[in-house]
Amino acid sequence: MGYKIKLLPIVYMDLQKAKKWYREKNETLTQDFKVEVDKEIDYIGAYPEHYQRKYKELRQSLITRFPYAIFYLVEEEQKRIIVFGVLHTSRNPEIVRKRIKK
Repeated sequence: MGYKIKLLPIVYMDLQKAKKWYREKNETLTQDFKVEVDKEIDYIGAYPEHYQRKYKELRQSLITRFPYAIFYLVEEEQKRIIVFGVLHTSRNPEIVRKRIKK
């Protein structure tokens, strides 16, 4: 059975910024990015513990074809995954760590 996935509101902002950047380069890239993110989130939902912990309980998954990472937390008892961020890999992951503390 899969896990319920919750994206924090700030994650939608992360995704909007990324899609905007790709839209300015090439409209096709925007759709490709969305497909790859959706695929990876589905994979995380099916296999939440596949990726190792990077910071305490926070896990990181890399998106195929794009230099972005999904940062998430697995709540085993609730069968829930909380996504804290989708960031370009050049950005400091401390950004996401600070989101956990809020």
